[in-house]
Amino acid sequence: MDRRTFLKAMTTAAAAAAAHHFRWAGVIPVRAAQDTAAGPALHILNRATWGPTPADLAAINERGIAGWLDWQLDYESIPDPAIDAFLRENAILLQSYEELSAAATVDYGNVMNRFLWVRIIRAAFSTRQLYERMVEFWTDHFNVPAADLLTEKIIDDREVIRRHALGSFRDLLHASATSPAMLIYLDNTYSYSDHPNENYGRELLELHTLGVDGGYTERDVKEVARILTGWGVSDERWGYFGFNAWAHDFRPKRALGELFDAGHGIGEGQRLLDLLAAHPSTARFIAYKLVRYFVSDDPPQSLVDSTAQVFLATDGDIKSLLRHIFTSAEFYAHPGEKLRRPLEYLTAILRVLQPHLSVVNGRWLIWSLEQFDHLPYHWAPPDGYPQVSAAWLNTSALLARWNLAFIIPRSDERWYDGLRFDQAGIFAEARTVGEYVDLAAQQFYGVPISDADRTALIEFAAEGGGPDTPVDDDWRGWKQSSLLGLMLASPYFQWA
Repeated sequence: MDRRTFLKAMTTAAAAAAAHHFRWAGVIPVRAAQDTAAGPALHILNRATWGPTPADLAAINERGIAGWLDWQLDYESIPDPAIDAFLRENAILLQSYEELSAAATVDYGNVMNRFLWVRIIRAAFSTRQLYERMVEFWTDHFNVPAADLLTEKIIDDREVIRRHALGSFRDLLHASATSPAMLIYLDNTYSYSDHPNENYGRELLELHTLGVDGGYTERDVKEVARILTGWGVSDERWGYFGFNAWAHDFRPKRALGELFDAGHGIGEGQRLLDLLAAHPSTARFIAYKLVRYFVSDDPPQSLVDSTAQVFLATDGDIKSLLRHIFTSAEFYAHPGEKLRRPLEYLTAILRVLQPHLSVVNGRWLIWSLEQFDHLPYHWAPPDGYPQVSAAWLNTSALLARWNLAFIIPRSDERWYDGLRFDQAGIFAEARTVGEYVDLAAQQFYGVPISDADRTALIEFAAEGGGPDTPVDDDWRGWKQSSLLGLMLASPYFQWA
């Protein structure tokens, strides 16, 4: 048995034993009660960032919630030095379609790994946290898997999702509809006047705009497919959008109650997209998904309705939608109800262990997310990774979460390529186990934990001793990583 396999086996056993023997005073009720006690600042940070850090708390306390929200929405004005440095070192991701294609032909794995690394690094270390959360939301909404479309998806991520993540829904929809990645993935580039392909037209209505209950018919799907014939990859330059008039159906159509006269080309597709972007069903569908994403798996109908009205009143301005959601009473009435999806859980751990944890090689991060089936850009169906907690709650998924929580604090032992953890430096000011637990709880959760849980953690860390048990080098070498793992695996940290 090699060292990696041995340690994985040890960690699995440790996590399983801890989960079996350790009992938290509460699960969701405790988390929600603590968030409520901490006030709205922590709640918005739990939802609008990839995991709050002490620096985030300091920033929102300094600016106030409204000021912090305005600051995050004006994301282009926020310096992002860590990400700028990463992109300088991985400049291949900023290259043209032709350059990316050539690089992927030579070493597909190298290009894919860098594309995955930058997604994780941006989530974990960008100062533009709300922007990165919206990048994730729209990546799932306009899902295109990267496995067979790596170069096209890199361009799609750059020119569609990131360019419009906090812009207008109309512009985002038009950009997606002219993205070679989307048009190849859903077969529209192979849709011709004599044989329209309905895949993209169907998903455009069901997943991107109106929603499955949005009022369209099977006839509408067929007519939309006809309207979009000829939209695909350019005949002259593969990898770039082109309207191929020879493939377009120029006959009259009727879709969504609107007549599209004969003789029109790309303009009728653009008219269709404008119609969909302004449709009340689209407003309701996008509002529902945003409220479910940021507020609750069971979205409050009052907030969905009011958010849909904002969508219609602002022509789908995404910043206005977020400002409405994050300033609503309904938002603050649902703390502790969202389970962190695996990518969010991993990045939350990376964030709270700063500056004592550093990532020097992203391969380990990719390997970790593969265990959860939550690798970025690898969801094959067009609906995107599931948003709701139930999709990520099962025995094997929980065990994988516990293992991840226990593995990362052990990375100082240099058994893991890519991570370095400063065991001696974290909470170095703690002189006793009680102080250590309190400092860790404040940094990891943002609030004090219940008395019962604090007592249980101290007993675990002190091996039956009390809160005055000293923290020394022997204790750090023997007990610290297990305590950190247990606290990171706790329901306090997994729910936000």
